[in-house]
Amino acid sequence: MISPLAHSIPMLLNNRQYNNSSSNNNSLESDEEDDLVPYSPIVQVRDTPIQIILCSNGAFGVGYVLDSRMGDALSSPPLRCDLFSRSPALQDDFMGALVIFETPRDGIRTITKSFHCSNVRIGGWKSFTMRNALWPTMYVPVVKSNTRSGGSDGDRQCSSSLLFDTNVLSAYMLFNDEDDGFRITWIIPFKEGGGVDCAATSKQHISLPSHKIQAARNDIVVVTNEHETWEECLSDPHTGLIHQRSDNNDTTDDSSLDIPYEVYLHIDALLLDILARRQQTSSMFKMSPYQSDTVRFIPNFYYNLISVSEDGLDVTLVIVFSNKEKMMMQSSSSSQLPPSTKRKLPSALGVVINFGIFNQMYDELKWVQHPSCDDDSSMKQWCNSLALNWRMKECGIGVFCLERSMMKNETWVGKTHERNVDEDLEDDYNIDIWSRYFIQKEEAKRAKNRLTVAPPKDISMSSLYPHCDVITNRAVYDAIPVKRISSRKSPNDFIYG
Repeated sequence: MISPLAHSIPMLLNNRQYNNSSSNNNSLESDEEDDLVPYSPIVQVRDTPIQIILCSNGAFGVGYVLDSRMGDALSSPPLRCDLFSRSPALQDDFMGALVIFETPRDGIRTITKSFHCSNVRIGGWKSFTMRNALWPTMYVPVVKSNTRSGGSDGDRQCSSSLLFDTNVLSAYMLFNDEDDGFRITWIIPFKEGGGVDCAATSKQHISLPSHKIQAARNDIVVVTNEHETWEECLSDPHTGLIHQRSDNNDTTDDSSLDIPYEVYLHIDALLLDILARRQQTSSMFKMSPYQSDTVRFIPNFYYNLISVSEDGLDVTLVIVFSNKEKMMMQSSSSSQLPPSTKRKLPSALGVVINFGIFNQMYDELKWVQHPSCDDDSSMKQWCNSLALNWRMKECGIGVFCLERSMMKNETWVGKTHERNVDEDLEDDYNIDIWSRYFIQKEEAKRAKNRLTVAPPKDISMSSLYPHCDVITNRAVYDAIPVKRISSRKSPNDFIYG
């Protein structure tokens, strides 16, 4: 199937609206106060960086459309080629729009539905991968019918008393990094039974996973109103022209794309909860400046999403934060002490957390520390390495496919690539290939050989995060001739023209 990116998916509207009436001339209507240039798909595609994550079954995709009017950060030639780079960059405050869109199905669809979330931070644009933003889930939280028409806030609380739809044919969770946490959006590509609600027996309470620690705060996960966040858009699948919904002529299919639920996971609130509890139990945090009876202080921190459980109820995260303030306090309080009695503090600390979204309980899986991470770039790179290391161990990828008795280097992190290919995936967990590498590495270490032993291959991000593919318009943006962009598993190709 073919999906013309510039036309059938209206990603590049920039708050403009089409009016597709029987007498219109397919022109763009805009407010008189808006001085934006007329809509031109070709110009927009060329000038607007776009990344798309396409779910593995090809039912839908999520477009990340960078704001083309951000200013010098986008128009400056030295930075232009770096917009698609995955290297840790200090400039990561990219703003733009998210577009969840249907893909062509059976060639018979007369209307394409998409959802737009405008003017949001796209933190994942510069993360180590965008593939960890989309995860399949077994359960979908159910919003009571009266809340869709302005019910009480209590009906929308994210808690263990929620009902879940346990009979969804297919559902996904989308994580968008928005500076201090993740916007988590549940997506149903299509409903079972042609849009007819499932039997009441499918909506039920479920047993939530138990964790050791109950958060003292109740603002770590906050329910949002998905109908205020996302704007539904109906368009022609061939031209991209917007269809105005009318009560008398509603051509939408109730079984099509839907956003049933959304929450916001505040990582800053979670970190404060961890620090507050640790102050009372750990010598590392006693007398720390992070929290007191009169002052609430949060250190500089970075975080990454490592994985989501199969049922979509738990997430595994890594959070790293600066210990600079604690080091400064120690320096001032122990300036009169002899050097031999001073305890050297780590420059940064990190923790891997398994967090329950709906009961706000969590487990601290592992604490780590770094002796020299003292700036934003090094902290971000360390956070990326911790996330990749943990995910590789979860998946048994690279040297972690070997038996525990043989595998001694728990901190190993292999290089990765983002290519949408399947040819080398099996080599990512081939025991013969990685055991030879491990033996050569151990022999070089015993011989005190200063020559480094290179890994046999780069790890494919598709092995670590197999649920979606990443597609970009980098070739078009860099003026490289290209006609079609294919993905790894999806039957859809993206074309320009």
